[in-house]
This record gives sequence, C-alpha cells and structure tokens, in this order.
Amino acid sequence: MNVFTGEGAIGNPAAVVKLSTWLPENELQMLSQHLKQPVTSFIVDNEQGYEIRWFAGEVEINLCGHGSLAAAAAIFEMTPNHKPTIQLISQYGTVVVNKSANGYTMTMPSWQPEHKPQLEKYSTLLGVESIDIFSTRDLVVVLDSEQQVRNFKPDFDVIKSIRDYHAVILTAQKGNSGYVLRNFVPNIGIDEDIATGSAQCSLVSYWSNRLSVNELVVNQLSAQGGYFHVRQNQSNSIELTVNVLLTQVIKLT
Repeated sequence: MNVFTGEGAIGNPAAVVKLSTWLPENELQMLSQHLKQPVTSFIVDNEQGYEIRWFAGEVEINLCGHGSLAAAAAIFEMTPNHKPTIQLISQYGTVVVNKSANGYTMTMPSWQPEHKPQLEKYSTLLGVESIDIFSTRDLVVVLDSEQQVRNFKPDFDVIKSIRDYHAVILTAQKGNSGYVLRNFVPNIGIDEDIATGSAQCSLVSYWSNRLSVNELVVNQLSAQGGYFHVRQNQSNSIELTVNVLLTQVIKLT
C-alpha cells in the first residue's frame, strides 16, 4: 500500500496486518522485519474503533502518519459498508481518518516549535547554513531554499549521533503557501523516509504562522516523493488530505 501519492509522488509503502488479538512484541517485530516495508501497522478492533501499533525495521515507533492512513484504507477496503470515520487508538493518542469522495482526511496532533539557543550547534554538525532551527519531537532545520533541501548530502553517522530527537527534518518555503521537506530517521532503521505524515505535526504550525495561511501544499523531496495537502486547525491539531493506493492486506488469526 502506498500513501501520500500525487503530483508525481509515488508515495510511501506500508504493510497492514489485522490481528484478532495482540501478539507478543517480539513477534510483532519479527513480522515487521519479514514483511520488509518501511513501516508495518498492526490493528486489532475494539468497541471504540481499532487499536493500532506501528513497527519499523528495528523498533516500535510512537506515531506514524503513513502507517495510520494505510491501516484506515485497509479497513475501508476490507469492510466496504464501514462508516466513513475510523478511530485508530494507540497508547500515544488517537488518530482519526475520514473517507470522502475526494480521498482521505487524517487528523493528527499539532506540535508547537521550541526555539533554544543550544540547537544552533546542529547546523554546524549537519554542515548547513540554517535560517532557523527548532525542536518538537523532532529536530527541524529550516533552510533558505527548496534547492538547498534537495541538494543536502546526509552523513548518516552524524545524524545517528543526534539521539535526543526522533527525526532530523530539513525544510524550506515553497511559494506563498507551501513548503518542502526531507526526513531522516536512521535511529529507527530508516535512513531517509519517503513520505512522512507525522513530520507534518512538527511543520504545519510553524509554516502556517510564518506564511500566514491555514492551508498549505507540501512536497517531500525523497527519491520517490511524497505529496500532502495540510491544514492547521484552531485547536491543537492538523488535517492531512491525501491519496492512498491499496496493494495488499494480510489477516492473521
């Protein structure tokens, strides 16, 4: 299943496994490694919706946008008469996915940027000239142009040494109502992610405030590419309107 496709972007693949009950964590990790996808989403239904857990190649991760969207799309595919709203419940919060004729809208948390003087050292460490740098769950480095983000040559040993943050994100403005990004997460076994929903939790509030717009178009500049329409809500949440291409669903009982 590929998610966050469009405008020439192939999107990010994910596996979805529906379980009747939870397996031990080590078995979930082994299944994820066997399926060899960037992320495997495991789901178990309950009275409120579906419990969800996300596994990358080496670790369980605490929030995954493309894995959530893939899981919801798989549920809709397996149950054609399902109501148009799905709640995906994790120990890190609930992700809500709505299906419409225009695609899928996913509601996720919005994280406010924290600017700290000590973050400036990371620009030097990464070998870039940043125009801004801040942190959320992630370390976000703002560059002057889309081309600088595109041309960045990552040193993954350096990025792996940045242990205090889930990901290192490079971003820059694109036009009057958009931005680009690249997302590096080698500490969970993904050197550069293809298309990252959860990265928008770190970016939408920042760019919405900087550009004075609530709705933005986003391009992720990985080799395969990712494409998003995002909206900053007045509450502490964002909405992503995206496309999904369904490929395969596996059910284990």
